[in-house]
Amino acid sequence: MFRYSPEKANVFLQSPYAHSGLNYFYAGTANISAPEITTYPSEGCRGSLVPAVHAADSTITAVFKDEHTVQWSDAAMLPFPLKFLSPLLCLFVISLCPAAEYFHPSGTYGKPLPPQAVPEIGPCQAVEVSGDRLYATGRGRFYVTDITEAESPKLLGGLDGLGNTRQIAIRDQIAYVTARQDGLWLIDISEDSNPRVISHYDTIEMATGIWVSGSIAFIAIRCYGVEIVDVSDPEKPRHLSTLKTGEAQSCWARDGFLYIGDWAPKKLLVADVRNPLAPKLVAEALLDGYGDGGCLRGQYCFAATGHHARAKTKEDGEGKGHGLEIYDISDPTNPVPVSGVKFPPSYHISNDMWAARIGGDHCVVADTWNGLFVVDIRRIHEPKIVAHSVLPVPERRDEPDPVGGIALGDGVIYAAGIYSGLYVVPAPGMAVPTVVESDAALRTSLPANSPPPDPDFLSYRPEGQVRSVTVVGDIAWTACGVAGIQALRLSDETMTPVSITPTTSEVFHVSVSGNRLYAAESAGGLATYEIQPDLSLSEIGRLQLKGRNVKQVVCPPPGRFALLHWGSAQTLIADLEDPAHPEIVLKDSQVGLFYGDQLVPEMLGGRYLVAHWHRSGPAWYDVSGETPKHIGNSPDERLFSWTDGACAFGDDLLIVKGGKIQILRPGEMREVSELPAYGVKGQHLRGRPSTQGERLALSRRHEQLVQVLDISDVTNPTLINEYKLTGHPGACAFWQGRIVIPAAYQGLLLERLPSPAKD
Repeated sequence: MFRYSPEKANVFLQSPYAHSGLNYFYAGTANISAPEITTYPSEGCRGSLVPAVHAADSTITAVFKDEHTVQWSDAAMLPFPLKFLSPLLCLFVISLCPAAEYFHPSGTYGKPLPPQAVPEIGPCQAVEVSGDRLYATGRGRFYVTDITEAESPKLLGGLDGLGNTRQIAIRDQIAYVTARQDGLWLIDISEDSNPRVISHYDTIEMATGIWVSGSIAFIAIRCYGVEIVDVSDPEKPRHLSTLKTGEAQSCWARDGFLYIGDWAPKKLLVADVRNPLAPKLVAEALLDGYGDGGCLRGQYCFAATGHHARAKTKEDGEGKGHGLEIYDISDPTNPVPVSGVKFPPSYHISNDMWAARIGGDHCVVADTWNGLFVVDIRRIHEPKIVAHSVLPVPERRDEPDPVGGIALGDGVIYAAGIYSGLYVVPAPGMAVPTVVESDAALRTSLPANSPPPDPDFLSYRPEGQVRSVTVVGDIAWTACGVAGIQALRLSDETMTPVSITPTTSEVFHVSVSGNRLYAAESAGGLATYEIQPDLSLSEIGRLQLKGRNVKQVVCPPPGRFALLHWGSAQTLIADLEDPAHPEIVLKDSQVGLFYGDQLVPEMLGGRYLVAHWHRSGPAWYDVSGETPKHIGNSPDERLFSWTDGACAFGDDLLIVKGGKIQILRPGEMREVSELPAYGVKGQHLRGRPSTQGERLALSRRHEQLVQVLDISDVTNPTLINEYKLTGHPGACAFWQGRIVIPAAYQGLLLERLPSPAKD
């Protein structure tokens, strides 16, 4: 926008690209001819330079290097001589550059590299290069681009509807794309213009990192560790095992050893995965920052870190964990620190991820909010930061776009802008394509023989992952992932299928109210079925929600309102008065992710539905009237934990917190820390609770453990039994005093006999 003041012959410029309304003022009579343009210094400049300016009639056009064109055609702004326009346009260029506060000092962090936006590509979370193709993903979309001309990626094809996409691995014309709560996608990329989904794999938890070695996929699933999957048949990926870690964000492998960025524990972990059915941790190294992405070259491992450093006090380490750490892994079981560099201190609780890629003599690190850094590693014991780049400030935001992921091309770095799109960062002499190193690829398959009988449980193993179960009489209504909804008749010696209802996508959860069954069918939304006399299901209604998937549903009698877990961290309430046409009547989003089974299946006090938020605790939703209302949460200044949960205990609410159990009255709004807490000596109780009568079951899904307690005297609970599983248990149910466990890929488990109470 130009403003002209003839009295003072001054020009005031405010660019729409200027951050937070920063204005640039020019006054004077510099004698520069309009059609001429000089080369402006690029130091600290994120925008492009102006190579040409054209004046014709009353229109002035500036053409930028990234092919962005700006025109001014308002004759009212042209009463002054054209000789003023060149310095004015220089100021316009400056306004396209980031505000000075966002650039890092070149003396410490190397010269700034200006990024160039790639047209037609939306917000990105990850990028990957394979040959002359670049693949990108973000917000559920997958892109294929031609990078024959490295600085000018051209869109060839795409695919939508993949959910909350995060990372990409490319192997043998297949793209493996993680999508957090939406699992893993296998995509055929043999046709550039028409990528297609081969299959979808229902991961144990939030699929975040991905690496593929031979026919084995390693999926970092955060607090659950790394899930190991057989992808020898891409149409039917099969679960093999899970490696428990602290908090796996990313992983990368070579020759049967897996390297893991262990996030909050600030570690680099090494696992021996040469037998994918029995992985084992063999080493760890302490990082000076939160662990995430990394890479290998030769005898060295490069680990990107972020957030907080190790320090004597919290204040000393605050935000100082950002950097690159290099280890000698000549012996993978004994990683030896070699050197490292530090990036600027920074702390953002969202979009906190870090990645590293090597090309030639340089390692490039994506440090999200800090941008990206180029590190010269020719002198491995003395690495040096030689360049950096910061992405533009996206529209309607007040900071530069964080870099979600990076990939290397011929003289360029490709950067994924989480909010604004894909960028090319010219880096001649620094960026070369990553060379894939040889890998003793892993290949295996599931054992041919069935597992031996379990002395503790009867088991039923469908094809899919058993995520939840609701027991009504002798019937266990079971959500079996890709194997649909299955009704099993329970007896002392068997669990017999009596009906199987296929679903269009994985079924995560079921809830029964009267003769209706409600199913959370992920991308298929909320489905309502009528239970027929022969226990088959007849669909009577479906609610599909754009953009996010339904992961859990509870709809206790009278069945008017259903509470839903939607996406990663949102609850909805649907009005099912007309089951054929459900209607969303309440939406709520609070602090923290949902890790499953956080909705209480029962109605409390005849009026409340309850969701247990990981940080803000039990949320009470009053559904006694025509319009549901969120009346608040049971507060606690100590906050709550993702490892715990809540369930009905009679007409009260039982919660697990701080290693003990507590009882809340319906709608309880007192500080939880003021309420009595009951524990078991020598035990730190945690998990998703379920009760029946005098028995309490705690499902510790991330630890593959179920504990059974006697709570006949709730003030003095007693541990009865503890079951270590190979699967990952969801919330338990009960049948004739026995626990029924939805144990993921271990199947549905029925306790053979009730555990006797200990004396």
